[in-house]
Amino acid sequence: MCEYMEQAVAVLHTQNQLLAHHPNANLYTHLAQFVELDGYYLESEPCLVCNNPEVALSSIKLSSIKIDSKFTTTTQIVKLVGSHTISKITLRIGDLKRTKMVRTINIYYNNRSVQAVVELKNKTSYHSMWHKAKKVTLATGQTEVKMEFPLPIVACNLMIEYADFYENIQASSETLQCPRCSASVPANPGVCANCGENVFQCHKCRAINYDEKDPFLCHACGFCKYAKFDYTLTGRACCAVDPIESDDDRKKTVATINSLLEKADRVYKQLIANKPTLELLLLKISEHRLDRALEEGVQSGNAAGSTQVNRAIQLLAQRYCGECKSSFEELSKIIQRVLACRRELVAYDRNQRDQSVGGSPSSVNLTGISEPPAIGRCYGCASAATEHCLTLLRALAASAASRQTLCAQGLIAELLDNNLRRGTVQEEVRQLLCLLTRDNPKATEDLRTLLMDRIALTLRGHVASSDLAFAVRHEMALLAALVQKEDSCWEQKLRCVMQLFLMACKDSKSPVVMQSIILPCLKILQSLIKPDQPISKKNKDKTVDALATIRPTEGVRVEVAKWLQGDPKHSYKVWRQHMPARSPDTQPAKPLKKEEARAIYLMEKYGHRWRQKSLKGIMPLRLTDAAWLKQVLFNPSSRLARQVACNMLESLCQVPVRKREVLDLLTGFLGELGSAGESAAEFLSLYQSLVQPPPWKQYLAVRGVLPKMTYSNKFKKYRHDCCSVVLKSYLFPNRYALKMLTELLASFLEQDIGAVLNGYLSLRRLVVQRTRLIDDTQEKLLELLEEMTTGTEQETKAFMAICIETVQKYSPQDVRTPVFIFERLCSIIYPEENDVGEFFLTLEKDPQQEDFLQGRMLGNPYSSTEPGLGPLMRDVKNKICQDCELVALLEDDNGMELLVNNKIISLDLPVREVFKKVWVAEGGEGDAMRVVYRMRGLLGDATEEFVETLDAKSEQEVNNEEVYKMANVMADCGGLQIMLDRLAAIKDITRARPLLQVLLKLFRLCVKVQRNQEVLTQPELGAIGIFLGILQLCLAGEADTSQAAITEQLLDIMETILSKAASQSLESFLRFSQTFGGTEHIGALLSCTTAQGVRSNSAVLLHLSRVLAALTYGNAEKMALLCDHFASVTDFNRFDFELPSNKLELLCILTAGIERNSIGNTLKDHIISLGIVRQALEYITQSLQLIEECMRTDSDDWKEFISKPALKYILRFLTGLATEHEPTQLAVSTDCIPIIHRLEQVSSDEHVGSLAENLLEALRAHSKVANRIEEVREQTRAEKKRLAMAMREKQLGALGMRTNEKGQVTAKSTLLMEDLGEETGLVCVICREGYKFQPSKVLGVYTFTKRCNVEEFEAKPRKTVGYSTVTHFNVVHVDCHMLTSQLARARDEWESAALQMLILNECTGHRDISYASTVHDLKLLLLRFAQEKSFHDDTGGGGPQSNMHIIPYLIHMALYVINTTRSGPREDKNLTSYLENSAPDKWLESSYEAEGPLYWAVLSLLLHPPSRWNRSRLSHLRRLLVTAQARHIQPAEYSVYKSYLLFFGLVDGIYTNYFKKVNVNSDDQWPSILADYIRHNDEALLKASERLLASYREELVPCASFEEFCDVTGLLGDITNPGSYISDVLKGLT
Repeated sequence: MCEYMEQAVAVLHTQNQLLAHHPNANLYTHLAQFVELDGYYLESEPCLVCNNPEVALSSIKLSSIKIDSKFTTTTQIVKLVGSHTISKITLRIGDLKRTKMVRTINIYYNNRSVQAVVELKNKTSYHSMWHKAKKVTLATGQTEVKMEFPLPIVACNLMIEYADFYENIQASSETLQCPRCSASVPANPGVCANCGENVFQCHKCRAINYDEKDPFLCHACGFCKYAKFDYTLTGRACCAVDPIESDDDRKKTVATINSLLEKADRVYKQLIANKPTLELLLLKISEHRLDRALEEGVQSGNAAGSTQVNRAIQLLAQRYCGECKSSFEELSKIIQRVLACRRELVAYDRNQRDQSVGGSPSSVNLTGISEPPAIGRCYGCASAATEHCLTLLRALAASAASRQTLCAQGLIAELLDNNLRRGTVQEEVRQLLCLLTRDNPKATEDLRTLLMDRIALTLRGHVASSDLAFAVRHEMALLAALVQKEDSCWEQKLRCVMQLFLMACKDSKSPVVMQSIILPCLKILQSLIKPDQPISKKNKDKTVDALATIRPTEGVRVEVAKWLQGDPKHSYKVWRQHMPARSPDTQPAKPLKKEEARAIYLMEKYGHRWRQKSLKGIMPLRLTDAAWLKQVLFNPSSRLARQVACNMLESLCQVPVRKREVLDLLTGFLGELGSAGESAAEFLSLYQSLVQPPPWKQYLAVRGVLPKMTYSNKFKKYRHDCCSVVLKSYLFPNRYALKMLTELLASFLEQDIGAVLNGYLSLRRLVVQRTRLIDDTQEKLLELLEEMTTGTEQETKAFMAICIETVQKYSPQDVRTPVFIFERLCSIIYPEENDVGEFFLTLEKDPQQEDFLQGRMLGNPYSSTEPGLGPLMRDVKNKICQDCELVALLEDDNGMELLVNNKIISLDLPVREVFKKVWVAEGGEGDAMRVVYRMRGLLGDATEEFVETLDAKSEQEVNNEEVYKMANVMADCGGLQIMLDRLAAIKDITRARPLLQVLLKLFRLCVKVQRNQEVLTQPELGAIGIFLGILQLCLAGEADTSQAAITEQLLDIMETILSKAASQSLESFLRFSQTFGGTEHIGALLSCTTAQGVRSNSAVLLHLSRVLAALTYGNAEKMALLCDHFASVTDFNRFDFELPSNKLELLCILTAGIERNSIGNTLKDHIISLGIVRQALEYITQSLQLIEECMRTDSDDWKEFISKPALKYILRFLTGLATEHEPTQLAVSTDCIPIIHRLEQVSSDEHVGSLAENLLEALRAHSKVANRIEEVREQTRAEKKRLAMAMREKQLGALGMRTNEKGQVTAKSTLLMEDLGEETGLVCVICREGYKFQPSKVLGVYTFTKRCNVEEFEAKPRKTVGYSTVTHFNVVHVDCHMLTSQLARARDEWESAALQMLILNECTGHRDISYASTVHDLKLLLLRFAQEKSFHDDTGGGGPQSNMHIIPYLIHMALYVINTTRSGPREDKNLTSYLENSAPDKWLESSYEAEGPLYWAVLSLLLHPPSRWNRSRLSHLRRLLVTAQARHIQPAEYSVYKSYLLFFGLVDGIYTNYFKKVNVNSDDQWPSILADYIRHNDEALLKASERLLASYREELVPCASFEEFCDVTGLLGDITNPGSYISDVLKGLT
């Protein structure tokens, strides 16, 4: 055995030496680093052992390996691409025809190469050339055949012969189809009489076989019209040559050998020529450079490639794996072919020699022919031998004695030196080394020494950093494998790993050392600390902790230094003895008694004391000096090392004391986050996972971890760092640290809102230094802020107070930071609606105007963010005009109109608001908004609704105190004072525009509540003075849209504050007005009224005038200054002849805006004292003489008077002053009331009449003046009546008529006038004639009919669909309607006015309009009455009266169908069974059916006469009451049943009002007689509908109880106890 092992080691050594000294060994070694070595292609002589692998048999289509083929009528000859070994042939027959089917198939083959397949066809008679392989017999109709050969055949050519057939003689004589004209041709003679074509020609190539009329195969192309044959071979390509059978064949073989050897020589030279190139490329790669020539070669060879691979490596792979491989494989095939030819040649010569000597065999030395390469010349064979040796040695090392022998022979050193790094056997070598050192301390120590020397030498030898990883990779993998093997030397191996780890940590800053040595060591240690999950069947469901035999505890430690030195007191064995054993899982014990619990407590107490004394000499655990851990945790070069270190720490934290020390250590590392940047991600993830359990957050908070994460200091330092570097350096590690610290802080902070707010504001101020990480951090802080502030109302108020405190901390010159705080306060006080995001528009032309509007919008759908599609609908219109080249409509807002949801949209509306409030509100969400554009007025006046405003607020008043209640916090916490201070600090409007805008927005919200108004009117704040200062800055700046908005908001706020102040006492207002400043503000504001920006903005001018007036109340000096400004225009006579001035317009606006109380009246009194009112009245009274002389309003003098420029201003001026001001009212009423009354009757372009009427209404507030005005108006009305009567008499007299004493018009002559007929019934709305004068014309009714569900409460997934009708009851002749619709413009009004019975199908899409649909329609109409719903919700169509008129005609339409289809008896039977059904469950079930009690009650109108209704109406009533209760499960109140009782009352009223006079002899005659009655009594039905409506309004609807309802409907005779009737009906169900 020992000798055998020695030989095995010797063989391994020999093969290693062969591999080491092989000429191409170095080249193969370097190539293996860059390409995948699947073969050794640089050998001088190809090894037929390595390069002749066994190829498996595979399925090959015959057509894929066929070079050429020839055919006879029954034979197919195929030449293959080369020699193939074939074991099976599979045939599939398709398109089989029963006329002629194959019975027998013969397969022939040969392995003789020929130049052309025709040679094989010409020699088919020579059976010696072909060898028969198989004969197969097929059954009739068989479609698949498998032909297997007992021994595989080797063939170059195949011949398939169809030897015998199944023929159908009868079918063969049938007619055939001509291949040219497809005519039917008799089989005999087989010539087409139509085109003269031979029908027996080949359908594929048209060849004609004159020797055989109907061949099985075409002799030219092989086409078979009887079947299709598909052959599949199971085989593989092989190396075979032609057999030598004659001297000619021998000469041919010798020539072949010579040509192959020449070709082999050429291929070999090509192969060898690649070797220098490969060596050069490897040199370039090692030197990290590339020649230009090579670069061009790579670019030309890989022009299409875009992979960023080293070009030299790319070219190296291309040369070796491409060119060398192909050349080597070709060379191997040539050599195989040469050897095969030589074997045939030798065999032929030996056969000839034997025959010449009389058959005596002769020995021929063939060793030179097939002599294999010399030993060691094949690199592949040597590699394979090495692998087999390693397998053998591993088997030999199974026993301990063998391992000792193998180690003694130096096998460990041999493996380390030669096999650890070579080839693909590295894993095998590692496993063999582990096996050799198992339980062998000496061998383990030797291996450890060798490994340490190698790695230490590599580290100390200053190996290039790029080569270090390759130099120690295999040694580290061997160490990992050794430690994983558990044996008696396990601690010895681990000590080696630890020594290596500590040695490498001294140079841990090197990325290569970290990746190559430290990381593998950490992985080894981690696998020991936390082993992998067990995979055995016994333990696979158990955790690692459950399998542990010891219990982790505190106090038992091992010093690493002494353990590494081999100190016996610090060994694993000693540590294991000190560790307590893991106690087995025990069942929960019974509750202990008091004495037992006391005893256990004392045992634990004194045991703990003893343990503390015993561990007194042991050094406590201190991790604060773990420098290597910090370097690994924050190492920027290896993420995996950081992750492994974190996993190790997490595994070590099982014991609470140890976890505390680890947390203290990691907390000390928080200061490294700033410099570590993203390298701290794993550290922070570990830290967060460790502090997540409840006790540890509190522990760290007590230890003071929060100050280390304080945002204010951190962010201040960060801003300082950012500002001190070059602006281009925008990536800072601090930014990632900020983001991660934010997430860490979020897990700690729960109440410190101020710290989070300060941090957020600090980041928000950054502009130039912003990055994505800053944005993420800011968003995280904002989320944290929202979580901390979203809660109860008290929490929100506290947050608002914190916001105000935070604003105070920032400098008044900081105009950026407070913006967010004020925005946040605005959103809290009044949360705004979320704006819609991106949406799409479809712009379409009105189909009716296709011929008038050119172009089309081709970009549908358009995005709302596309330029030109907003913000207003006007912009959409302009884009349409531009894209469609409608230039004439571009500037004309009246030429084109846009429709959305069939509504005309104002061009001043925002596109987003239209989408949200018109499109989405009516069910268009999710679809593109369809906008239809058309020319206005092109096809007549528009009938669609015009949407001018989108104010969704209803007329109900909004309680500002409730809506804006959170604004009261601003008054309580001093927020208003802070806001005013910030406003006062603004000196530059342009720079501080965002702050100013948000401040004004917040002020506007604050002044909505009384509390803030009262605070702002306190003189101590000086609010108006600050606002005036800002107002002057705004008015002094350049006028633009945003500036005008700011000015308007500012004036609105001031107006609200001043209005509140003016509502207080005069003393309070005067004290408050002292903070307004001097008269300089009045003068400045008056001068601003002439500015273009103010005059062009009516809203700003209105607010400004009211503020001006309020600033002067009670101050004589300011009022005088204000009035002096208008002195130049109060001379109204002169004003008529001067150029127009805006001052008088401003005066009118100002007087209209004066407060209507005692404080505002101070200014009005001052204006009267100046005589301005007297001048205005004198201006009017000067025209009194003119008015008295000429009472005609159409005289030129009167027209001249009312057209004077000053008149309209005087009327407006006096109206403003007279409103709730008695002195002005009395002054105007003295002389001017008749004149003003005369003016209110005037219609002019200046609206003088309306202005005069407004003035009189203002004067009517005084009772005496109101009486005077009423007297004047009554005189005017009497005079107008007198003149009208006189004109009437004149006109009647011209007609020969007069008025008698009673006021009736009579004829003056006694002659009888011709009896002028008059229609009394229905008349057409167009021609005004009815059935009296046009009995042959059919009348119809315009209705609005829409598709809907017939029963809201139907208990089906898909409800029954019908239609509902409402109407204006406009009656029209069908002929008149058709004529009018042809003449009128084609518009969509027919969509809203469908003609009943004529176009109902088209309008509702309800194709099956039966009488049931009409009954449901009538039911829905009566339900509208019963539920008191509006009739114009959908269309604006009709009221109760017109819809009451349509009821008999809906009944008539249903009766027409019932009578014509003779459905009356069937439905009467159904109705009777419904009434007689007394099952309670059926009653409840029918309440949720479409044809429920409401339906049957309406159907009774069509089937039952009044007498039968009277007998069955209580049954209908009970079913309706049950339905009401079933559908509305709630306390039994009258309101629950009211709509169903009204429905019953309407049906009963139809009987008593419409059909009271309809008499029938029998019940079955009711449908036909009722139809005739409705057809001929339209006038009576109209009057009956009026009576029913009056009964409905005056009697049914006002009913407040069931007793009252019974009284109205006459049910008291049938229901004796109406008070308990409903409850009795419901109890009867149970």
